[in-house]
Parts: sequence; structure tokens; C-alpha cells
Amino acid sequence: MASTGFSAFSPDGQYWALCGRDGKLKIWETSTSRLKQEFVPDLHLSSPCSVLEWITVGQQSANTTPWKKRKRKSVVEDTDQKHIIAMGSVNGNVTLYDVSTASINKILENGHSAALTALTWSSSAGLFTAADDHQIVEWNVQDNGIKCKWKSGKSKITALAVLPDGQTIISADRLIKWWDLKTKQMIGSFTGHANPIIFLRPVQIDANSCYVISGASGDSYLSIWPLNEKTKNQTSIGSLTMQDDPVSLNVRVNENSQITILSTNKSGQAHLFVYQPNGKCSKPLKPSVTVFIASDSRQKDGVQSIPIQSAYLTLDNKMLLAYSSLLTLTFEKIEPDFSDKVQALVRSEIKWSKEKKEEAVSKVKSVETEGNVEYLSPGATGGISTTGKRIRDGVGSQLPLKDRLENLSLNPEINITGHAPTKGANMVQLLMQGLNSKDKNILMTVLQNQDETIIKNTIAKLPVAAISPLLKELTIMLQSKMFLSRIAVMWLKTLIVTHAAHLLSLPDIGDALSPILGLIDAKLLILTELSRLRGRVALVTGQISHLNEKQNTDITEECLLVYQDADSSENGTDGEMEAESGSDDNWEETSDHEEEEEEVNEDMENGRYDDDNDDDDVSMCS
Repeated sequence: MASTGFSAFSPDGQYWALCGRDGKLKIWETSTSRLKQEFVPDLHLSSPCSVLEWITVGQQSANTTPWKKRKRKSVVEDTDQKHIIAMGSVNGNVTLYDVSTASINKILENGHSAALTALTWSSSAGLFTAADDHQIVEWNVQDNGIKCKWKSGKSKITALAVLPDGQTIISADRLIKWWDLKTKQMIGSFTGHANPIIFLRPVQIDANSCYVISGASGDSYLSIWPLNEKTKNQTSIGSLTMQDDPVSLNVRVNENSQITILSTNKSGQAHLFVYQPNGKCSKPLKPSVTVFIASDSRQKDGVQSIPIQSAYLTLDNKMLLAYSSLLTLTFEKIEPDFSDKVQALVRSEIKWSKEKKEEAVSKVKSVETEGNVEYLSPGATGGISTTGKRIRDGVGSQLPLKDRLENLSLNPEINITGHAPTKGANMVQLLMQGLNSKDKNILMTVLQNQDETIIKNTIAKLPVAAISPLLKELTIMLQSKMFLSRIAVMWLKTLIVTHAAHLLSLPDIGDALSPILGLIDAKLLILTELSRLRGRVALVTGQISHLNEKQNTDITEECLLVYQDADSSENGTDGEMEAESGSDDNWEETSDHEEEEEEVNEDMENGRYDDDNDDDDVSMCS
């Protein structure tokens, strides 16, 4: 069965494997709850694991050719079973890790050009992978080659599952597609989920009845789909409600043809469903039993829940639970109690001693290689030959400095082509701390952030259990002043858009949103008056600014300081004196000239007078 997560139980429930974000593979033994192996591959930081799946093969399968394997119905039936873990990495390769030898068995390369997103195994059909390049690859594990490759569509496949008959395969992104392995043609499709599907579990009841159970990231329910080529029903016939997003999914069919479904959620609880196929269910089915684990109250003042990491259905219809943190991981078989809907378990928290911690650290196993070595990294172009085994005590450099820097992904160019390294831009941890402790300083530090990117990332990664407390805090912020209410609107809008499905599923959603709706109605009543007041204030301020501008233009600008050079002032004075003396001379000459003209005029008048007298005398004489 397919597993698109980073953890999975072995088919017999003997081991539980986990591949973390750091690329390290850890394997626990469920019978003793001990960390059996910890494998650290080369360049595990630059090419971490993106998908993990258990493969159970026979000891003779490695020496059996593909043609001989087809003739034999099952090699595993005639030989001892061998546990192998198939790990898909972000560089497109598949690494096969042998648990018995604690070493890499094979590496399947050149199948994909992007990061692997889904992987599934079938003892009758083989190994299938899907990646970001929108291709489905069927591998020939014995020859380290590719049997077939075909395009799945335009969307990224996030889950794969081969049906028990080995003739068909199911792929899923948001839609579910049913493929024929012989013709590579699509038989049918289903509506699927609103979010990317991460779990596909096929169930074969009889020759004519086959179903598949699906779970998606962000959906707090599971869906049941019938696989029938004649009817080709595209809708689900049943829905299983959960309290949070699914983390693990395990399915088994009992003797009464009932489907038993065991799933864990992000809140650390386990849900057990018992489904009897009988047509389409009109209502969503609730869990028959919900299991949660609480810590012993005698150890601490309050009761705290212990998270369930994963769960597995055993052959004797018991639940194998993996709970507590990864440092104190504990495995326990629990028999479900159907007399009550809720089964609470009280367990004491395990505290490690110093000797046990040293024992766990000693189980870390590094890769031992001899001869030619080819390092699994996107930037590696060839093998690096070494002589001798690696140094176990960590003294000395195992890799060149360049390769170790590439392992840390300090240079973005060594990452996958077209994909820049992701940067954490959210404040989820700080917000969760503030909501749990109800510290106003921490809450204001987070909620006063106005960066839309940080708000979206924080809301998207927020656990479902923290949505209701955050909604209450935002309601209080809306009743504050204008600055805080404006920021609260940004957070509230993103919260409703991102988690609308969960908010609608809450039974007290009306009581939670009624204060917000009342506040909106109250502000709408005064919106008209505020708009009028805003217009009047804008008119008055506009007139005041216009008058100020007019007064500023009327004010004459005068010099604040006038500087004169001493030499230039003396020269100017001499010139003025000379000009004044020259003007006096001209004035005297002009006055003399005017006096002379007056005398001439008088003489002329006198002469004219004398002539007149002479004429008179002449006339008298005559």
C-alpha cells in the first residue's frame, strides 16, 4: 500500500520507520520500543527523503530474473521474507535500504527529473513512483532499470496505490484516477477532495467488491470510493469524520466482510471505524472508538495529553499504538473497547537515564563504503573513489570541504533546478505559545504584524485546535482602537478564507461569530454620519490650507543680510564726489549763460525802444 508520509509500519508490524526533515532514517523495534537503527546517508541535507515505503521481498528475489519472477506467483511464499525500505528523495532517485544488513541495497536513478511525491509497492506488480515532473514510472528493481513511464496529467501526484489484483493502479492529486497497467489508459476518475490527497488504501472484499479509502491534507474526514468498471460511480459512498487532519491510515478486512479503519490525526488521537459496505451512506460515519492517552496526574499538577504518532492494525484485531515524543517513543498493543465511544488511557511519561541516552546514541550507524563511492546529491557529477572504511569515531574529515558546504545547502545554485530554498516566514510557534499562556505581550507581538506573507503562512500552518482561541483574540482586537482593529481585520480575513471548512463544521460557530457580526452592524449604523463628518473636516482643512498658501504668496521676501566690501565702498564714494563737483561746475556755467541771455534780451528791448523813439522824433521833425 502507498504511503506518502515520512513514517510507516512494516507489513508485519515488527518495525516502525521514520525519515525526518533532516534526511536521517530511524527504525524502532515495536516489541521492545527500542531504537534499533539510525541511518545517516551521504549529503542527507541537500537531498532529504520526500517519501517512504516498506518493501517485503524474498531472499531469492535478488537473484531471480524478471521473466522467472513472472512465472512464479510469489517468491516471498517460498523463501524467507526480507525487509527493505524504499526512500524517494528530492533529487528524483529511489534508495533501497536493507534492514537486515543496515546498508544500502540499490539505488534507482534516471527515472525522474524532479522530487518524488508518491511511492507504492505491490508483490505482484512491483514498484511505482511519481514525481513533480508529472510522470509515473514502473521500475524493474532486479535490473535497476525502468519498465515503463507515462504522463499522469498536468497536476502533481501526491498518492499512489496498486490494487490487490495487480492489474490496475490508482493515482491521486485532488482528483482520483484509475489506470490500467497493461494499456496505461485511464479506466475512470473520481471527484476526490478539495485538498491534495496524501493517503490511498485499497480494500478487496471479494472478487466483485473493491473499495479505496482516501485522506487529504487539510480535510478532517476520510472518503470511501467504490471501484466498479460497470457503474463508474464518480462520487464517494461514505464519509468518515475526524477531529483533525489525518496523519496515518491503516485498513484491514475482517471475517464478516467488514472494513476496519484505524487513523491518527494531528491532535494526537486515534480513531477506529468499523464500516459495513451496504450502498451509499446518507450521513457521515462517526468513529466507533476514539483513543487518546493522558499523562499520570500524580507526576504533575495537571493532566496533559500524550500524542499518538502512528497506529497499526494487527492480525488479532488489536491496535498497535506509537505514542509519546521521538526521544521516549513507546509502542503498545491495545484492544479496542467498543462499550464506550471514548477510550482513555493513562500512562506515565518515561524519563531517560544517562545510560539509556548513551545507548541510543551508540545505535547511530553511518554509511560504510569501500571502493568507488557515488554521493547522492544534485550537484554531484561523478563518483569519488576512497580507500578503506570510514572513520567511526568522527575524527578527521570524511568529505571535502566543498561537498560538506553543499550538504548544508548554503549555495542556492546546488538545489534542485527551478526551486529556490524555502525560507520560514511564519510565527506559528510564538502564536501558539501566546494562545496557550494567554500572554498579552506575546499575542500583541504576533498579531500586530501587518506583513501579508507572514499572516498567510502563520494562518496556513496553524493547528486546528488553535483556531477558536485565535478567533476570540481577534474579536477582542476588533473592539479596540482604529489601528488594532484594522490589523485584526487582516488576520480575520485570512483566517476565514483559509479555515472556512473547519469553521463551518464547529457546532458553536454562531456564538463565536455573533460578537463580530454585531460589531459590524454597529459600525455600519454610524458609517453615514462618519462619512459626512469626514467630508466636512476635509472641506474645512482644505479652506485653511488654501488661505495659508495665499498668505505665504503675499509675504515679500527681504534680505536677511547685506555684505559690502570696504574697498568697493571707498571707490564708489570718490566717484560720487567727483560726479558731484562736476555737476556744480556745470550748474555755475549754466547760471552765467542764463544771466547773459537775460542782459541781451534787455538790451534788445531797450534798443527797440530807442528805435521807436527815433522814429517818433523823425515824424515830429517832418
